Amino acid sequence: MIIAAASVRKFYSIVGFSMLVVLFLMIGVQMGFTGGDDVKKEDFQVSVDGQHVKFTTPPIFKDGEWFVPLEHFAKQLDLKVEYPEGTKMVVLCGGKASELCVPLEFRDDEKSAVEVDGIVYARPVHIAEPFGFEIYQVSANRLEVIHPAHLAPEFTLPDLEGTLKHLKDFRGKKTFLYVWGSW
Repeated sequence: MIIAAASVRKFYSIVGFSMLVVLFLMIGVQMGFTGGDDVKKEDFQVSVDGQHVKFTTPPIFKDGEWFVPLEHFAKQLDLKVEYPEGTKMVVLCGGKASELCVPLEFRDDEKSAVEVDGIVYARPVHIAEPFGFEIYQVSANRLEVIHPAHLAPEFTLPDLEGTLKHLKDFRGKKTFLYVWGSW
């Protein structure tokens, strides 16, 4: 009788442990944890100023990096896209207030655009950063892009030990700022 009870407890322990493993795997999949090259296109997420970007053409994963459809992403950032005739490049120009234009050549190097099946792709960082947007990589497959007008102004304050802390050091992290005064 004692042997049977121990076997039943061992069986329930194994079943319970197996259920925990399955639960953790399911939670990991829902949170978007992914491995290296087995990343799925639908796993990649980008938000601009807190608004999720839904791509009409899915992003691609090439050489360990995400590339987004250039025209769709540029539209989300209020940028104009031009293809100068007779060149192998695309030019991104700022919106109404900016006259900045940035060229991206079609090459296989770090700062370039690529064309796949008639669609132009580029790394989000090379589209957004020249125009002052901040990009935060939340996870391997999730980016947050923030317009400079939506960022808090930069400042520096000492912590309790007297070490100077810059606000920019906390960008991309949840930060609680407690201001106290003895007026």
